[in-house]
Amino acid sequence: MELSRRPVPPSRSHLLRRIRALEAQVQTLTAGGAAGPGDEDAEAAEVHELIASGRPLAAARRYREITGVSDAEAGDAIRRLGGDIGGDA
Repeated sequence: MELSRRPVPPSRSHLLRRIRALEAQVQTLTAGGAAGPGDEDAEAAEVHELIASGRPLAAARRYREITGVSDAEAGDAIRRLGGDIGGDA
């Protein structure tokens, strides 16, 4: 007897994190935040990817490195982008 293997779908929480990250990217693009390829775009994409992968504390840490803002300001920025600063993997 042969069993067919189906891929395991992503979890609901993973999909919601990814949707929030994509919405944040759309908001950034429609606000004129990304004019073209460059270092700033790569850094922003890195922060968004950390949020989407469920690592908001790492995203806040990277945001601080890029911008030089305080811990509180970085946390606020990550929350605005859809990250939940409750924990980090």
